Order: sequence, then C-alpha cells, then structure tokens
Amino acid sequence: MGHGPELHRTLTSVLSSPRSDGTSLFSSRLQTSESINTLAPEVDTDGHLGLTTLHEPQPPDSSTADIVFVHGLGGGSRKTWSYSADWYHYWPQSWLPKDPDFTDVRIHAFGYKSDWVERQQSILEIRDFAESLIGELKNNPGIRRSTTRIIFVCHSMGGCVAKKAYILARQDPTCKDLADRIHSIFFLGTPHRGSDLAAILKKLSLIAWGSKPFVSDLMPESSALRDINDTFRHYASELRLWSFYETLPTKPRILNKIVVERYSATLGYPGEEIIAMNADHRQLCKFSTPADPNYRILRNALHSATDMIRSLPSSDLALSQTRDNFAITQQQHSVQEGVNQRLMSFLGVTDSLEDEFQILQLLQEPGSCRWFSDSKRFMSWKTGGSPEILWLTGRPASGKSVLSNHIVEHLRSKGAFCSYFFFKHKEASKSTLSDCFRSIIYQMAMQDSQVREKLLQLDGEGATWDMTDELSVWRRLFTSGIFKLPSLSQHFWVIDGVDECTNFNSLFSKRILATLPRRFRLFATSRHLEEIRRGLASLEPRVVLQSLSEADTLSDIRLFVTSKLRELDRLEDDKSLETMCEKILGKSSGSFLWVRLVLQELENAWTSEAMDAVLNEVPTDLQDMYRRMLQLMEKDKRKVKLATSILTWVVLACRPLTVAELRVAVKLDINETLQNMSKAIPSLCQQLVFIDNADKVHVLHETAREFLLNETFDSEFAIHGAERHAQFSTLLLRYLVGGAFKLHTPPPRRSSESRGFTKAANGASPDLSLLDYAACFFSEHINRCTSRDDTLMSELCTFLQSKTILSWVEFIARRGDLGYISRAATNLRGYLGRRMKYIPPMDPSVNLVDCWVTDLIRVAAKFRSQLLVCPSSIHHIIPAFCPSDSIISRSFANGTRPSVITVKGVPPASWDDCLTRIDFEKGQTTALSYGTQLFAVGLSTGQISLYDPHSVQRVANLTHPERVRLLAFSDNDEYLISAGARNMTVWHPTSRAQRSSFQLESEPLASTFLSGDEFLCAFESGELTKWRLDSGEHETISWKGIGNEDIAGTLKIPDQPPSRAAFCTAGETVLLAVGYRNYPILIWNALELELLGQCATEESNGIDDMTFNPNPEIAALVVSYSDGSLCLFDYSTMALTFTRPNAFANSVACSPSGRSLVTGSTRGIIEVFEFDQDNTGNVVLTLIYGINGFEDSIRSVAFSADSLHFIDLHGRQCRMWAPTALMQKDNELESISDTLPLPPRIVGMHEDSEDPEITSVPAVSTKGSYVIVGKSNGEVSAFSAIDGKELGVLYKHGRGVSVVNVALGEARNFLVSTDDSGRVLVAELTTSLPTSSSAQQSPIARIILNKRFDTVIVNLLINKSAERLLISGRNVDELWDLPSGRVLGSISHSVGGAVPMTLSQQVASLSLKGKSTAIGAFQHPTNEAWVVLMLADTVRIFCWSDFKELTTIDDIHLQRPATSVEAPLGTPLAAPRIPTTRSSSYFSGQDFVLEVLQASPHAPPRLYVWPSSSFDPTATLEGRQNPLPREVNLDIIGAAVLSVFGIVGRSTVLFIDVNLWVYSMELRPTQVAPHTPTSFSTTGNGIAQNKLESTARPILPLFIRRHFFALSEWRTAGGELRCAIAQRTGGPDFVFTNRQGIVIVQGGLELSEVIAANQ
Repeated sequence: MGHGPELHRTLTSVLSSPRSDGTSLFSSRLQTSESINTLAPEVDTDGHLGLTTLHEPQPPDSSTADIVFVHGLGGGSRKTWSYSADWYHYWPQSWLPKDPDFTDVRIHAFGYKSDWVERQQSILEIRDFAESLIGELKNNPGIRRSTTRIIFVCHSMGGCVAKKAYILARQDPTCKDLADRIHSIFFLGTPHRGSDLAAILKKLSLIAWGSKPFVSDLMPESSALRDINDTFRHYASELRLWSFYETLPTKPRILNKIVVERYSATLGYPGEEIIAMNADHRQLCKFSTPADPNYRILRNALHSATDMIRSLPSSDLALSQTRDNFAITQQQHSVQEGVNQRLMSFLGVTDSLEDEFQILQLLQEPGSCRWFSDSKRFMSWKTGGSPEILWLTGRPASGKSVLSNHIVEHLRSKGAFCSYFFFKHKEASKSTLSDCFRSIIYQMAMQDSQVREKLLQLDGEGATWDMTDELSVWRRLFTSGIFKLPSLSQHFWVIDGVDECTNFNSLFSKRILATLPRRFRLFATSRHLEEIRRGLASLEPRVVLQSLSEADTLSDIRLFVTSKLRELDRLEDDKSLETMCEKILGKSSGSFLWVRLVLQELENAWTSEAMDAVLNEVPTDLQDMYRRMLQLMEKDKRKVKLATSILTWVVLACRPLTVAELRVAVKLDINETLQNMSKAIPSLCQQLVFIDNADKVHVLHETAREFLLNETFDSEFAIHGAERHAQFSTLLLRYLVGGAFKLHTPPPRRSSESRGFTKAANGASPDLSLLDYAACFFSEHINRCTSRDDTLMSELCTFLQSKTILSWVEFIARRGDLGYISRAATNLRGYLGRRMKYIPPMDPSVNLVDCWVTDLIRVAAKFRSQLLVCPSSIHHIIPAFCPSDSIISRSFANGTRPSVITVKGVPPASWDDCLTRIDFEKGQTTALSYGTQLFAVGLSTGQISLYDPHSVQRVANLTHPERVRLLAFSDNDEYLISAGARNMTVWHPTSRAQRSSFQLESEPLASTFLSGDEFLCAFESGELTKWRLDSGEHETISWKGIGNEDIAGTLKIPDQPPSRAAFCTAGETVLLAVGYRNYPILIWNALELELLGQCATEESNGIDDMTFNPNPEIAALVVSYSDGSLCLFDYSTMALTFTRPNAFANSVACSPSGRSLVTGSTRGIIEVFEFDQDNTGNVVLTLIYGINGFEDSIRSVAFSADSLHFIDLHGRQCRMWAPTALMQKDNELESISDTLPLPPRIVGMHEDSEDPEITSVPAVSTKGSYVIVGKSNGEVSAFSAIDGKELGVLYKHGRGVSVVNVALGEARNFLVSTDDSGRVLVAELTTSLPTSSSAQQSPIARIILNKRFDTVIVNLLINKSAERLLISGRNVDELWDLPSGRVLGSISHSVGGAVPMTLSQQVASLSLKGKSTAIGAFQHPTNEAWVVLMLADTVRIFCWSDFKELTTIDDIHLQRPATSVEAPLGTPLAAPRIPTTRSSSYFSGQDFVLEVLQASPHAPPRLYVWPSSSFDPTATLEGRQNPLPREVNLDIIGAAVLSVFGIVGRSTVLFIDVNLWVYSMELRPTQVAPHTPTSFSTTGNGIAQNKLESTARPILPLFIRRHFFALSEWRTAGGELRCAIAQRTGGPDFVFTNRQGIVIVQGGLELSEVIAANQ
C-alpha cells in the first residue's frame, strides 16, 4: 500500500502521456500561439472530440487517400501524437503535410472520451467509440463526397476501436461503400488479447472514480476483445495490416514493464506486417524529431500503404470495383482456406507451431540474442558468404530454443522466407524427421507461391508416397520437387533440438543433408552429442559448427535477470539489484532454465536474507533442483495424488493437452474434478509444468521429462511409462466406449442442408473435451504400454466388438486424415505381437484384434475417398461392401446388426490381397516400372500401357518399335525410358509424346536417372553411356578390358559379356553392380569408373536378378542366383551377410523405403521379406508374407512409391497386390518388452476363374425378377435378381464371338441378342424363368430368328408390344418385324452424303454434312406408337408400325443454350458450335426427355432436360416454338457425371459420378395439386411447374441425394461400369456386372444424404 500514490502517478504518466515539460495532464489545457488552419483558434492540447481534418490537399492536387489517426486509452486526438505541447511535435499535422510523399493525402484525427482518470462514472464501451467513428466518417463532407481509400493509424485501444468500427461497417448494408474503401490499419501497441495493466486500472478506477466499461474491455481474455477478434478475422483478409510492438519497458520505476506484450500486440494473420519498435508504450506514437528512427519506420510504412493506393485504378473506377470487393475477397479467402486445407491433408500436417513460437517469444527478453544475429559468422552465413549449414551445439537448458526463435524473427523481419521446426521428444507430430519435413514444406508453401503451386501440382497428380518415411518424404517433396524451383535461394530453415528427434541419425546415414542445394541456408541446434559431431564431420566443408559457451550467453542472462529483478521490485536501489544479479549469475553455469526457476523462487522472498537463503538452498544442478521441487510437493500429502496424475498425463501425453482436456483426463484417472486449473496446476506441480497462452499444458523442459521417466528415480512422483501407458489406454478406451461418440454432434457439412446417414443421439452431453485426443492417440498409448495388462486387452476387445469402432472411424474421417486409422492398425499389430508372449495363440482376443488390424488397414485404403466424402457411410454402406468373411461384414452387415443396404452376388471370401488383375489379349508381359503417379507395363508386341495406380485404369498406350525389355521412370514421372534390344525411346508420359529416340548397338541391362534430364544406361557390351536430354549430348565409357591398375587394382575384369546390372543412386556415389555367369559381381563407382570391389559366393552359375537397397543406411545388394539361392551382400565391405536357399527368385525389387523386398520365383511363388539385423549386426531377410502360386514364372516385380503395394507380371497378366504385412512401423519400444514375431502370412493364389466374362449391359425384367446378360464365349445367360446367382445358360452364339447387346421383349417372351460379328439372334422363352437360384427348374429358350446385320451393332430397341425391333448400327438404322426379321425400313447416316440402299420397304437417308455420326434412338415420351431417332441436332420421329416418318422435310432441330441453367428461357440463344466428336444418349421421362451430352471424350457430360413439346411432329413449322432446354446444374456434387442409369417414378433421375457415388435427383416438385398433371413445359417462368398454375421458377435440379457407391473392381478393363435398374415396389435395385457374375445392391436408395435442395 505504500506505493499507492506513486503507482497512481506512474499509471497516469504511462497512459495519459505527460509532456516532457512536466505540465499536468488533468487540469492543464495549454494553447499554442500558432494558428492551425483547420482547427478552432483555441487549441485544446488534448485534442478535439470527433473527427477533425488536419490537412486538405490544395488544388490542383486532389486527395488520393485519407489517413485517420485514432488515439488510445487516456489519450486525445492531439496529445497522443505529440511529444510535447509544442505544436511542432504534433506530427500528423506539422510533419506529414510538408512531406512531399503525403501532400496529396487528406489527414484526420479522431477523438473520443477515453479518460480513465475522469472523476465520474462512464457507461461507454469500445462499441460506443466505434459507432461514433463510423458516424463521423459517413458524415464528413470531404470523405463522403470522394471515393478515396482510408487508412487507420491507431494507438493502443484505438486499434480495438478501429477493428470494431470496421466490423460494424461490414455488417451494416448502408455502410458497404465505406467499408469497401478501408484499405489498411496500422496498430501501434494495440492489446488485441488484452493487457495485464487493465486489471490494475479497473481496480483504481472503481476505488477512486467509478466504473469504466472500456477499461474492463481491455482486460486479458475479456468477452469484448474475444468477440472482436473472433469476428474481425473473418473480414481481415481484405485489409493490409501493420502491427508495431514495443520492446522497452516503461520508464517509471514502480511499473517498469512492457504494457502490451508482443503476443498481444500482433494478430498472427497471413500477410500481416510485424515490426518491432525500439520504444516503450508511450513512445510508439510520439517522436522528438523527424529524424527519430522510430518515426522513420512508421513514416516509411505509411508511405508504402499510400503508394499501394496510388497504384490502384482511378478513383471512379476504383469505387465501382470496390462495390463487390468484399464478396470477391471473401471468395478469395475461402479459396485460400480451401488451398490450405488441401495442402494440410496432402502433407498430413495437423499441428500448428505457433503456440511453441509464442511461448519462446515470451521467454526472450527484449534486446537479447542480438550478440548472435549481429556476429560476423551469422551475417556471413545469412548472406551466403560461408557454408550453407550453421550448426549450434550447447548444453541442455542453455537457451538454444530461445535463440532459434530469435533467428526466425530476425530473418522474417528482413523479408526472407523462413520456416522453422522445434523438435519435442516423443510428442506426436514433433518427434520425427518426417514430421519436420512435412511441417517445413507446408510453411514454405504458405510463404512462397512457387512452392505452393508445386505442391498443389503433386497433390493433383495423385502421387503416392510413404508419409511416415523421412527418405520417401525427402525424395518426393524436396529433391524431386521444390529443390528445382528458382525461389529456393530466398528460403531459410531453422531447426531446433535435433537431438530430440527420434531418428536424427538419418540426416547423416541416409545422406539427407548431403543433398541440400548449395544455395539453401539451414540453421540447426542440438546438444553436444558424439553421433551428431561425427555426422557433421562427414559434411565438411558444407557446415560450420559453433559451440554455445557460458560466455556467449552471459550478457543475455544478465539482461534477463536484471529485467526480472526489476519486475519483482524487491531491491530498493540499483546497487543492490546489481549485487543480487551477480550472485545469481555466479551460480547459473550458463543455464537459462536454472535462472528462471530461481527467479520464481525469489517471488516469495521479501528480505535480503530470505533471497540469500533461497540462493543457498537451491541446488546448482538441474537434476537436484527437480528433486527439491518434488520433495516440496511431497510435503502436502493431500495434493500428491492429484499432482501425480497431472504430472503423468502431461509427461506421457502424445501432444500437449489443453486445460480442458487435462481436466477430463484427471477425472478419468482419479475421479477428481479440477477447478480453476490455471491456478491449480502451478500450485500443485510447483514449476514443473506451465500453461501457455493457448491454454495448453507443457512440461517445464525436456530435461524435466527425462528426470521423471528415469527408471532409477525413487519417488512418489516417479513415472513408470509402460505401466501408466497401459492405464491411460484403458481409460481412453472406456471413455470412447462410454458414449462420447453418440453425444458428439458432427460439424455441419458445407453443402446446403446436407445431412449424414446417421442420427445424433439426444440427451445431455458430457464433457467431450478429451474426445479428439482420445480418438487420435489411444492407440499410441497402447503401442507404448506393457503387454502384460489383461484389463487393457479386455477393454480393447469391448471397443472392437461394439459399434464404437464404426463411430471412431467416422470421427477420424471427419477430421480428414485417415492416417490415424492406419497408424492405429499398425500400433495394435505391434501390441498384439508383444501380447502373444503372455497368452495362447488360439486365444479369441488374438483373432479379434488381428482381424480388425486387417480390416482397418483395408477399409482405410479401399474406401478412402468414400470415407472422406461421406464419413457416416462406415455405418450402413461400407460393411455391406466388405468381403463376407471379414470381421466388419460379419459384425455389421451379415451378423445380428445387419446393414440397411444389402449386396448380393459377391462370392463369400476374405479380403483379397490382389487388388486387381489386368489381362492383355495380345503379347506377353515383358517389362515393368512403377513411378510416383503412373505404372507402365511393356509387352512383347512393343505396346506400353500406362495406368493410374489409384483407379487402375489405363490412361494411355505407347508403341515401342520392338519387344520391350526395359522400362524406367524419372523422378516425378517426367520421363519414361523404354528400351529393347536395338532401340531406346524417351517419352513424356503426361503428354504421351516421344522426347527422344536412340539406336542401340548393344542390349541394355539397366538404366537410371541422375537428375531431371540426365540418365545412365549400362549395356551388355561392357559400356556405360550418359545422355543429357536438354542438349541431346551423350558420352560413352567402357570398363571392358581395362588393364589400368589404378582402376582395376588386383581384380580381374572378365572378357565375357555381363548378364545383369543394377544402379544405386541413394548415396553421394552412383554405384553400378555388374553380374556375370561364372564370375563375381563387380561393384563400380559409375561416374568415376572406379572399381570398388567384388561380391562372390562359393559357387555361381549365373544371376537371375539383382537390386540395391535404396536406403543408404542399409548397405545391401540383393542377388538372386540361378541355383535358387537368394543372397545379401554388404556393398561397403563386399561381405556376404545372408543366404536363403531354394528361393528361385526370377525377379527382385526393394521398396523405396528400403524396408521390404519382394521376390517372384520361376515357380510362380511371391514372397515379401523385411530387412532386419541379426545378433551380430548383419543385415538379414525375414519372411513376412508369401503367396503360393502356380507353375507360372513371375517375370517382373515392382513396388509402389509409398511402399504399400507391389505389382507382378506373369504370362499375359499384371496383378496389383496390397498385403497388410507391408504396413510397418518402426519399433521404438524394444526396451519395454520383447515382441513375439507374428508368423508370416502365407496365402493361396486365387486362381483366375475359367468362366467367361460378361460382355453386355444387363437387361432386367420389368418386374425385376431376373437379369439377362451376354458373355465373352457367346453364351446368353440368366441370373436371379433376388440373390445374384446364375440360373443357367439360355442359348449360345457361335464360337469365338462375344455377345455385346441384349434386349427383352416381355410382351411376347422374346429375347434379342447380338454379337461382335453382327449376328442377331431372337429367342423365345418357352418357360417362365425362376426368380431364385434355389429353384430346380432350368430355364429354356428357343431360337426363332438367326440373322446377320451388315455392320457393327451399337444398340437395340424393342417397342412395348415386342412386335418391332430397331437395330442401330454405325452407319445405318433398320426396323425389323418380330419374329420374322423382315426389314420394314432403314435410314443411312454417314459423313458426306446418303448411302443408297435397295429395300422392299420405305428407305430414308440423311446426309450429316460433316457433323457427328453419333445417333440415338428412344421411345417417344408421350406416344407409345412413335420412336425418336436423333441424328446430331436433328429430331426425326417415326411410327413403330410401318416406319413412316412423321416429321417434315425441315425436321425438328434442337437448339441448346450457350449458358448454364440460369439462362432465361424466353431469350433465344445462338446454338454453340458442335464438336465433331460429340455424342448423346437419351432417356424418356413423363413429358420430358433427358439428354446426356458428351461434347468430347475428355469433357464432362452435360445434362439437358427437353420438354415433350420439342418432340411434337404435329406442330406446324410456323407454330413450332423450338423451345430451349434447361441444363441440369450438378456443380454442387463436385464431380463429373460418369453415366445416367435411368429415370424412375415421375421425374427421378438416377446417375453415378466419376468417383462412383450413386445419386438421385428430382427434376420437378413432388407436391402438386391433386389430380393435376405436371409437365416440363417451357411456358411461364420455370421448366418444372404446374400446367394450371404458374409457380416460382425453380432451379434444376430440385433435389440431389447421395445414396451409396459402386466399387472400382466392377468396372471393365476399359473403365466401363455396366449397370441396370431393377424396378421393385419398395424401390429400385441396382444390378452391376462384375467379371463373371452380377452384383445386386438392394435398398440402395433407402439411405440418403441431401446434397442440394432448391425447392
């Protein structure tokens, strides 16, 4: 209390800005003798209230911008901006108008009553001041009459006022023009997140003068500030923002602190300019002279803003453009958010590093660390004058992280692109190199548009890569991606705590740092570790190593201690303070952490003796200090239980828990509810944990975590990690099973009025704060726990046996990262391997967990896109589509809880590890290469087929001039090499163009790319050739017959030609292994042609294949010998380390990650091995998976880029495999318990069925009871539409033909089929077909017509009475009488003119004159006696009975609108030019026709709805309106339409998109007047309306619903999905063909998700 008056004076001086001449601020109102042209004669030194114009440009100059100055708390429109009462120091009026750069700028100052010391109560809030500011701007004549852009310059609370004013303007339609004009806001010390000083002011004002709401608004985390910030961020993207923050504490001795800390003075928004000022809070806005450095900083920033405005279009044009500026900016912001989310999903980045950054900012004392950033060594590194890697080592807690944080701020303040990463040991997303690389490249993309576009390109290409493998990430994203960009030289990396990275050795052993570009700059810190020192030594001279000494940080520690001692205010004079400072420094040993802890201890000491006692009692060693803290905590036994729980959760959590999460976690653990945790946690846990500004709880330091986890530590607070992980796993599983998912409300989807398939439960929600953490990380705790715990296994089985497992999958899918599902599966498999050590192998729990491990991996991979589009599909759709023997199907589709959707016709089976099989009709498979976006298969015919690995659909065919022997992709699939015995070709796979071609004199053995346009090839002749594609140059060297001892040494190079070769480009040296029939393998340095050594076995009679492990950490050469042995050689020592006999591997391939090896034998057996180490450290192979094949040699094998799939070639077939054994995770828990390896899974090869494949679209009976299909062997068969099983063969076409079309004429029991030779068969069903395969009766059909058509048949159409058959060929349509086959009429349609034909009946011909030859035929929409033929845009209508044409000579020409669905129907539009490749298909509805127009093979289809009046042949030419159609707008579904199935009901269209989701859409209102017909009339305002009553014009479609999806394996080899609709009373069923059988999806429309509702 003794400091009360002095504190009052201090606060007054800080916030009310006293003059330098000492005059009072409360009563004195000085006047200036100088006249101010736009102010009143008597000038108030505080300044006027309201908006005052300080400067108006004089003619002929016109205003280009308006600058409005807004003062802060306790300030005034003049005094805030004045260094003294002298008018000269009022710089907005005295300096700026005279500055040549601001003469054309209008300048204003805004004042409001913010005097917190005014002796009366106030009701004013920040909102009131903001409303006043908006009112002044709207009514100011100069501003109101102009269109200039506006800049706010705001001090302290004035920034909050300006933000609120801008929000109000944006939300008020009458202020739209004004809001559009606001260009920039300058924040000078604005407390966006509040200021601690506000709490003191609030207390003083309440005691002395009454409440001031605007003071309360400035308190930290006040509701007013929170509301302003939450709303402002949605509007801020269109503004230019500058934030200036103070770096000096205020000068009065009592206060002596920074008023607004940096974290509160900055927003952290993208594009925000953040600038430090060498000033305290008052001096941010007042300057003694124009030469003041702080004034120059602010003035130059203002100049930049005004120049930006001057560069905009002229004022009138600018105003017109700003009318829609907000909407455009919001759209751009939305697009940017979409891009950010897309990149985060692509990179798997979820955690922001901003919290860690802000914590370190708070720890850094202003002015510290500059000794390093100003040093010559650092400046040389920054400017490129020294090696590109600057590595700083130091002791734990010596300030390395704070220094790294300073470097980031320093580099960014200089305009450099700086990305950073702070490693945290065993913390999810912060502990591995993969985490680091993905986070850094995301930051690079946010700063650099070139990096961003490159990553979006990679994402769009659908590249596959192992996100968890650092080498895969490095090669995929960096060496093959952004390292080639020109902007790379502008980037810096700052990586802190490398020693805390779990796999930091890979930086050196995998030569990651060695591949850093020379123009790149990396700053890294770590502890002093011998492994790091050796690794850096291997990089010399590319690295500068600097050690952080006590002398280096002494000045920073002194600054920190001095500042904190002043804040403590325990010492009365500077001498005492300096003495205490030296005492602390003398014991610190250069440890910032120790100093921080001591200063916190001193907070409770109020005498010099007490402070000395603290220094004497506190140990100088950190470990002893931690032990002392725990001893103090143990004294209060009532708190030990609670403190132990908090410490354990904080230390073992996979990421920092929030306060809310920790409260729930502690409640689960000890059933106690923490209150006021921000105060409770520091009190309970001493200084071992702390809470950051984001309410996340952290352990004090990594050394404290290590101390608490030390197994030798004996204390009540010792944490036994494995046991506690098991307890936490159990608690989290119980939490998830206990109903958290049921009470969790999913976030609304972006689509309007969309809903999921599941319904949220009702009832009061418990605390769901821990749900996200529990769902994402429960398996991580399981992976780290002891496997002895029986309780955990029981809880895990409960979780897997309940519907919670499905809710968990849905929750994870809604987060957008299915990697958590795959990681959970691998974690559970690792746990199961350890658990089997304690339970019998046949224990039911083992099978349960093992089955779910498989299903989780399969579901996440097979249904990835479907889960991301519709997460709730896991409940009712996905289980039905899983194999019937899978546990998810048995539990949720076929078990006691069946799914709504039923799938029939899928043969009972477990998951097939073979994802797909591709058969080639001509030629044998001979060569294979798997790139990042494509894989290529070469054939003996010279054909090269390129496939998309995701859809496994062929995207292109290339032609090599001979048998293909070798294929090789370059990085990112930019090039593809194909080679035979005599020719080599380089292709551009994306454009399918040939880049180069070479004639060869010798057969190639191996090829590899060195860089983007340079590749090597080794030949049978003993030569090595290097080509450069950019210049076409090449050079050839030969190792054959070399006798130079400097090259060959004592080794002999054989004269015989080599039989095999392999390259390795993983390390610095490009290695070449050359194999011979009866001679050791020679290992060469390929570029230097230096023989390094030889690898040999005792006996060798030839080599079948060999490959290098691409991981530099595993120096292994894999060789398959002709005698059947599979050998591993260490190519660094040339020693044989492993041999597996009787492998007979004809081909071998290593995964890009280097973890796995796949072999294909001459006996058709495929085996997958894992690279491992034996007890002596030698690399060995462990079998983890096998496929028992047949006597069919495997020609080639290759891994996918993500190492999770592989492909094999045999005979005429290519197969893609995805065994779950490839899902691996590095074992980090060897010290916890030994893992009992699971036995390798050996599966039998699913022998390809010899049954013929279905080759026609299915034809379904009217009642939906049976399905007719044609097959590849000429058979026409019937299937049950009830159970999907085959009923029998009805009849058969001739040999060697495939049936391509089938049609039913049920009125007379007719069945029509055609084959690819043009043969037409008409059969009569002599007995009714059974509806189920269980019936004993076999179907019988009698052929009544056998006739050949003269051309390829495209389509069949039978009229309702089954008396007429319309056959559509490529160039002709014929109408046949049934069953006689007599031709009633014909139409020829060909390019160039009519084709004459001699027929006994009417003959019609049509010349298309160069238009599309595509035709369509369909039943007339309103008259069953008519049939419609579409030829290009011409409608021709005929009678079914005699083929008489009803249309006139002028025909009916359809005219489509040039615009989309919103084009007015009453305005005729010119028909667009029709491409010659256009084709259309048509579907008849009630009173309308749906046209599906394919403008070109690569363009998405467009859907048009034509009214039936468009097909009226009775209308006269004069009376015909030629109505325009309405285009169906399907943009909302986000994917192109693949095909339309048909129309059901009145106007419901069923279709499927390219992602194979099935939709229904309604084209007209469902509610109409009783007995009132509806039609698609073009009269009135809408296409879908009542004939008798005109309604508001709806947008097509009225409804779109998403229902279920088809599987990609149901598609044909050409990508076609054959489907038909089976009409049933309860709703349609969907019939799909699937190779040899059919699949029936029943109840597919019973589940729906509304995507659009426009009714």
